[in-house]
Amino acid sequence: MDKDVRKWEFTSRKYSGGKYMDPLLDEQFRRVHLDLIRRWAPQLEQPRVLKTDVFAEATCPPRAFSWDIGSADRLVSVDISPSLVMQARDNARALGYGNTVYTAGDARALPFADGSFDIVVSDSTLDHFHDKGDIHLGLGELARVLRPGGVLIVTLDNPWNLSEPLFRLWIALHMSPFFIGKTLSARSLHRALTELDLDVTDATAILHNPRLFAKAGMRLLRMLKPPRYERVAARLLGMGDAMERAGTRYLTGQFVAVRAVKPHPGS
Repeated sequence: MDKDVRKWEFTSRKYSGGKYMDPLLDEQFRRVHLDLIRRWAPQLEQPRVLKTDVFAEATCPPRAFSWDIGSADRLVSVDISPSLVMQARDNARALGYGNTVYTAGDARALPFADGSFDIVVSDSTLDHFHDKGDIHLGLGELARVLRPGGVLIVTLDNPWNLSEPLFRLWIALHMSPFFIGKTLSARSLHRALTELDLDVTDATAILHNPRLFAKAGMRLLRMLKPPRYERVAARLLGMGDAMERAGTRYLTGQFVAVRAVKPHPGS
């Protein structure tokens, strides 16, 4: 078995009973990603959608946003871990999204024909490899399976985030619950997609909660339970979301996000 598959199979066993995430942080993660997709994806009639990575769908469904992108019978989700795929499929059926297709596959060699999808969403998937060359392989595959005129939305860990040195120390100390690898800046991601002959139209940074501290802060609030703490926490998270519009967004966003369109031949 490939070492990357083994790594994520271990993770799937570790979280087979689910992964606790704070409900307010789950809701924010889902909302922010859906808002981004609705801003950037075309309003097509029944688009064929590919979503990479099923970790949320498998381990924490309230965090998952894929089922709200479009019709379940037009959604395909792929993940390198067969066990995560099975867990996600079971959760989808239990929640009424049984028509979604779940497939085990490597983002560096996707098991789909050229031009199969109208929209491809890859959220923090390609930042789990040891080598940046694998990120470029994955981007090439995402571009290959996108139809001409289709939209690709990619997010990666943001290396310009002010807390990135602390985040990388946390990883080096083996405190991360799963493997986190190399990433690209928004500029490097833009360049990589352009080299694949895609037209990059938008870029931003999303999720501006202080990395590593939001979860701990929410745990502390729920322990202390001060008056109206959920309302205050929700307001603070909303203020963080508004930082996407600031000129400093690449210093505070947890993820960079880029939108690219595949041109029609000859255009």
